[in-house]
Amino acid sequence: MAPSLVLAVVIATIGAGFAHIWGGVLWGLIAAVGAIVAIRLGKVETSWLQRGILGVGFIVSTVLATRVLPSAPETLDVLLCVRFAGAWLSAGIACAVVAHQQGVRPTSAINVAILWVLGAAFALPMAEVMDVLVPLDQLRRNQESMFGAADYMTVGAIVATMGLGAFFAAVTRLPGLASGAGFILFTVFAGSAVGFSLPGLFGNLARITEIPNVWPPDFAWAIGGGDWWWPPSWEYGNPFLPNPLVETFRIAIVATVLGCVIALPVAFMASTLTAPNKLTYLIDKGFLNFIRTIPDLFWAMILVASIGFGPIAGAIALTIFTMGIMGKLLSETVDAADPGPLEASKSAGGRHFPAVRHAVMPQVLPNYIALSLYIFELTIRSSTVLGIVGAGGIGRVIEAQRITFRFDRILAVLIPVLVIVIIVEQLSIYARRKLI
Repeated sequence: MAPSLVLAVVIATIGAGFAHIWGGVLWGLIAAVGAIVAIRLGKVETSWLQRGILGVGFIVSTVLATRVLPSAPETLDVLLCVRFAGAWLSAGIACAVVAHQQGVRPTSAINVAILWVLGAAFALPMAEVMDVLVPLDQLRRNQESMFGAADYMTVGAIVATMGLGAFFAAVTRLPGLASGAGFILFTVFAGSAVGFSLPGLFGNLARITEIPNVWPPDFAWAIGGGDWWWPPSWEYGNPFLPNPLVETFRIAIVATVLGCVIALPVAFMASTLTAPNKLTYLIDKGFLNFIRTIPDLFWAMILVASIGFGPIAGAIALTIFTMGIMGKLLSETVDAADPGPLEASKSAGGRHFPAVRHAVMPQVLPNYIALSLYIFELTIRSSTVLGIVGAGGIGRVIEAQRITFRFDRILAVLIPVLVIVIIVEQLSIYARRKLI
């Protein structure tokens, strides 16, 4: 059914190019014909009455849309967006009526009309973000207003994607069509809002060959007086400082052990199954949410500013980060545990915490160990970045070379780190398979 939906949207978009002909009547007629043909190709039969309802609804909406937006607007405000969304209520109602006649529940039919109006409400802001619709108050000096078929086609494509996606999903009992249409639509919107475009992406990627001092990697600088086959002995240009690669592993080990140990009781308090009372659950859950809200890099910046540069700040920052991640994952694992043993233990007179330790802990222990190995992978990756803000590890070497634009030396750092991370990841995967 997805190809039929794409066909309907394409035909509706083409029809929007004729919006100025007959005051929008031709636009609505083409869009209605496209929708009816696409539904028929999707093997959904419609009566002549239902086709007429769709035709009238689409034509009324397109005529009203061209009246609301006859030319480039003076400014794009909320009132204009609401009026434009209201213009498409007729098409939404027509699709809702037809969907209900096809056996769709009334609530689902109403949702179809709502999604038509919702798509139309976002159409003008999306077209503006995509630099297609330019209000008059945003024109640069001596720039003329360019308003025509492209504006209507862009707006029409946005409205049709959301509205027809909801309609087709209802009549075919395939809700994934509406979800997929909305996902694609708002992904394009978000990409346009941040300036993302495929031509620009590929054009910028092609410039990577113009970066100086990238290839070949300067392994002679990285190895120094060490053995080439043993990266922990590499000097990275300074034999008088602790080996940054070994320091990275030490930070990861300390953060993993401390974070996972502290997270164990915290996770049990953040589970509805094992929390002693509702208040404890809410406080503990809020604490975990707060911890995970702040990125590990920001924790490192705070700790570097408070206790100074060095690996201690990085270890504490990653401990906090690890505690938040492990607490979240383990609490969800505890929620999925079998409550039967815990209930039996309590009914036999056992106290809460001893009952949790004997009835729930054995169930989640394999997952806890597996998650700890996964957390160790994360901390190795994260500890390579924390050094950029002065929190120790290999990141301080990367930042020092980045400042001097020695990308060949950065590559000599990243390649062995990549190999080590892959090895640790494979060992961790193997261990997790044995445990679970």
